[in-house]
Amino acid sequence: MTNASSLNPSVTERFISAFSQNTLLFNIHCHSRDDDLGVHTLKPGDKYNFSFHENFWGTTHFYCRFTWGQMYTQFDVFYKRKSPCRFHKVFKTDIYCNWLVNSSAIYFSRMKNPSPSDFRFVYTWL
Repeated sequence: MTNASSLNPSVTERFISAFSQNTLLFNIHCHSRDDDLGVHTLKPGDKYNFSFHENFWGTTHFYCRFTWGQMYTQFDVFYKRKSPCRFHKVFKTDIYCNWLVNSSAIYFSRMKNPSPSDFRFVYTWL
């Protein structure tokens, strides 16, 4: 269902490793209350994504932990009004949430096929 209006559209979370070559591998571990999606290891240039539909009550909650060497961060990638990736209208279209991760920070874009200039800063490493 591409660009179609729906009462329960698909949400795609896409993570892009934008680290320079010959660097440490990047790990991502995503969960919801019901699902543990496991740890995924990405090399520079790799992508990982998953898709889902929001539950009837609007309480779907996905959060992820990111690690790169000694650095880490964790945050909600999808949850009501607390995440950059969320629904905005009653009639909704499919949502694409893109997370670009590099050595300086994590960036976000809601476009289906974003270019590098479409991303905006959202989180830092801890």
